[in-house]
Amino acid sequence: MKKLEILLPAAIIVFTAFVIAAGIFYYAYPMSVMRFPYFVGGFLIALSTWRLIGAVRGKRLPGEPAEALEPTTEGIGEFVRTALWLVGILPAVWLFGYLAGIPIYLVAYFRAHGETWLLSLLLAGGALAVTYFVFIIALKVRLPVMPLGFS
Repeated sequence: MKKLEILLPAAIIVFTAFVIAAGIFYYAYPMSVMRFPYFVGGFLIALSTWRLIGAVRGKRLPGEPAEALEPTTEGIGEFVRTALWLVGILPAVWLFGYLAGIPIYLVAYFRAHGETWLLSLLLAGGALAVTYFVFIIALKVRLPVMPLGFS
């Protein structure tokens, strides 16, 4: 049993409980505001607890190999490329706004990693639909939809 298999779910549980507790006790948010964090946080805590119990009991996830795999020999170059792709969404959103930046980033990412144009555009369109309908329409989150500097 690896320490990380126990440490990561435990850290998720503690962090999620802390954030929810801060919303309740420190910020004193009303129930109408805390309904979504309760639902998502409770679901996250339940899944993390389930995984933590499985890790303590020594159960493997489906599809996980019986023996530990050899560590990869990826160099610093692979690490830097991965890190740049992870933070690459930030300038895309800053330059193009949320509605255009996220799909542009996703198309660039998927095409750079060898996916077809059709799949790249479908996934970017799905992300655009989720961003628009869930966050802007349903949740009424005021995302900056225009590029920075434009109103």
